[in-house]
Amino acid sequence: MSIQLLSISHKTARASLRGRFVFDSEQTKDILKQLTEPDGQQENTGIEEAVLISTCNRTELYCSGTPENQNFIRMQHVLLAAAGIEKNSETHMAALDALRRFSDKNAIHHLFCVAAGLDSAVLGEDQILGQVRNAYFLAMESGYTKTTFHCLFQSAITAAKRMKTDTILSKSSISTAGLALKTAMECQQDLPVKNVMIIGASGKIGSIVLKDALDFQGLNIFITARHELPHPLHGQDMRYTVIPYEKRYEYMPDMDIVISATASPHYTVMKEHFLAQNPPVKKRVLFDLAVPADIEPEMSQVPETVCYSMEDMQELARQNNAAKLEALPKAKAILSKYEEQFVKNMAFGEALPAIAALSERAQEALEQESAYSLVHKFVCQAKKNCDADEFVQFTKILNKIVEVEV
Repeated sequence: MSIQLLSISHKTARASLRGRFVFDSEQTKDILKQLTEPDGQQENTGIEEAVLISTCNRTELYCSGTPENQNFIRMQHVLLAAAGIEKNSETHMAALDALRRFSDKNAIHHLFCVAAGLDSAVLGEDQILGQVRNAYFLAMESGYTKTTFHCLFQSAITAAKRMKTDTILSKSSISTAGLALKTAMECQQDLPVKNVMIIGASGKIGSIVLKDALDFQGLNIFITARHELPHPLHGQDMRYTVIPYEKRYEYMPDMDIVISATASPHYTVMKEHFLAQNPPVKKRVLFDLAVPADIEPEMSQVPETVCYSMEDMQELARQNNAAKLEALPKAKAILSKYEEQFVKNMAFGEALPAIAALSERAQEALEQESAYSLVHKFVCQAKKNCDADEFVQFTKILNKIVEVEV
């Protein structure tokens, strides 16, 4: 059994390209179906399990099946088609340059790092663990995971939780949403009371911004939401004013901070509509946490307006990460322990048929010869079938088993 990973992330592609690879749950299930189920032209796709992680900062497609390069070709074809990228186009070439391939141990190691937030723009951020868990649950509930991926994803999730409990990495971490709010507050620190508008507060990112904003004092919070607010925010703390999304521009001139995080395919803040409200000239901070972008780039031309995009978040995250580097060795050691245990467990599972066959032969042989003779033949057989390095390792393992010092 081989594990393959096809990845595109903030490390390899700009937000405009990553936005093509953001998929909802229905699109995700369709991708997994195409990968694992025969299409009538073939008996087997070569892929037995699949999980797709899709966020604004990364899209990662994990598959297990036959250890053949053909699987990568199929994974790439399905992913690019789902993103609506035509073959041989300029975007197609850019996507091929941005996609990264990982196999077996490298793919396993990458997942453990991703789940723990060690591969995130904001080092140690918590949100990615929930996204990995949700991606795994979606694939599992849809029938696209089996023993290998049950063990893999459960191990990665458990390791990430342990790391967050035993190190300060997570305790000092800030999510991308939290980092944006923290930066905006610092930009407007001269104002004793700040008006902040959160566009898309009912969404995944927007709800995190709102939750963090409620912990700050001196904020007048205005939110736009087309849907009911998710539990537990709704009904627990009404220190915010809900305004209709269509009236956002009417309130915007009074805002000191605007944070937009929607799944809209169109701009939610545009220069022309904003200036039509005759806004007073004052310092404003705008944060765009959406992929594709929510805030029109021309908004940066408005006097006294400071705009941050997802690209800017990477530099802010780099500065924030510098404070956490001391916790990295301990965090990596914890992940390595769980990662090694997973590899051992999978190897043991794959060896079970050989163990059963060897036990049957041993039972038959013991009826005719001594235990020493049987073990001696076993070691001689290993010597015959292994190369020098393999046999040296084999003898070292034997000595470990019987606790004999060499």
